Amino acid sequence: MHILDTVVFYTNNIPAVVEFYTNKMGLKLDYRQGDTYASFLFDNNVRLGIKKASEEREIPGTQAFFFTSKDAKADYEDAKARGLEIYKELTDEPWAVEFSVLDPDGNKIEYLQRK
Repeated sequence: MHILDTVVFYTNNIPAVVEFYTNKMGLKLDYRQGDTYASFLFDNNVRLGIKKASEEREIPGTQAFFFTSKDAKADYEDAKARGLEIYKELTDEPWAVEFSVLDPDGNKIEYLQRK
């Protein structure tokens, strides 16, 4: 059995992502190591780690993750009210109602209400 523990994104600006993920997305800051690393905790205890890019393969803005949404339309309205950058408008697809926003580095955060 595999249980997801941590996903890591890369950034050029730790203070900006800490501000975004705590104040705009409402995640709990779990750990911070100066301006090189921050970890955020989801409600199910999975962590999102964000590391300051320092290697060639660590490219900010190329990652994505998906939130499960119980009410994508309400989450969409809330995202707009919080001033999040909408990347994909709310759409009703055969498999889900979904939309996405971007973090400060351009990483995609998809909200997905499965049917």
